[in-house]
Amino acid sequence: MLSLRELQRCFADALLAGEDAHPTMRVAGTTAADRLGIYRRTIATNYRNALGATYPVVRRIVGAGCFHAAVDAYVAIHPSRSGDLNGYGGTFGDFLAGHPAVSDLPYLPDVARLEWKIDEANLAADSITDPDSVLRALAGCPGDRLPSLLLRVDATCRMIESPFPLLRIWQVNQPGYDGEMSVDFAAGPDRLRIRRERLGVALERIAGGDFAWLAALSTGANLAAAIAAAQHADATFDLGGGLHRFIGDGTITGILDGPLTGASGASD
Repeated sequence: MLSLRELQRCFADALLAGEDAHPTMRVAGTTAADRLGIYRRTIATNYRNALGATYPVVRRIVGAGCFHAAVDAYVAIHPSRSGDLNGYGGTFGDFLAGHPAVSDLPYLPDVARLEWKIDEANLAADSITDPDSVLRALAGCPGDRLPSLLLRVDATCRMIESPFPLLRIWQVNQPGYDGEMSVDFAAGPDRLRIRRERLGVALERIAGGDFAWLAALSTGANLAAAIAAAQHADATFDLGGGLHRFIGDGTITGILDGPLTGASGASD
């Protein structure tokens, strides 16, 4: 007789299989298969709906049928390990990069990665911003400590870089868009800052130096390393302009000392 754990494992395996494949799950007639089919269709619908809510532009570009088939294939390889599907699907863009059915759409994986970042920005915790206090703390920091400073970036801020014109692709596939639909795929690359603002998530193209600087800060680099990354991307990078702009608009929400001191300056 099967233990409860073994029975649950058989049931899960049967749900993920294309048919009622486990002999211990078979009973006379088709009752067991029919019941498993109901569960299987419900699970597939839940996955499709969850990823459809996260990736509406991808779904629109490829059509519902292709999208559902891609989701089914993705789920077969990467099933959720949680009962909550709100945080599921973060690697869907990587999956699409190797999915044969969309190989003629090389920009699609980056569109999916953009939509995932938009979803992350929507769900991120709020950051409290006080630009004046951040500027005062920065101005009062001793010069020898500036290189090790860690600038705290708004928790809703995300960055993405692509060789494709992602912003344009995303814009023309928004509900209600009725403008010119053409996309110049030679217009890339795009470097985008994604951030939740008062009226919702905003996407903005930013210059290469600013992008490299913010991206480095977002991953925990200190000020010296972030400046080096920015200057590598653009030798004309203007640190003063970047500080005033991104502190002023709340992208940078606080200042922490680097690992040499561990003390706090202004914080969000």
